Amino acid sequence: MTRAVIKLSGDISAAMPSLNKLIARRAYYPEAPIMAFRRKNMAVTIDPRQINLQNIEDEGAVKDLMAWMASLSEESA
Repeated sequence: MTRAVIKLSGDISAAMPSLNKLIARRAYYPEAPIMAFRRKNMAVTIDPRQINLQNIEDEGAVKDLMAWMASLSEESA
């Protein structure tokens, strides 16, 4: 299993409630705050300052996930 940790340049706490509404089949715990979901067999965990990925196929899968998340943030803006 391959793992990656993506450090974010800032705190995304304010955006997490919007992401919660846009991502299907996710678990969101606003008190923590932490969010978890699966996408294309990757386990994704998001906290305000980083994204943790488990079971990554390759670098392309990570780029695809990040592009998808960027499109979600554009939708919520």
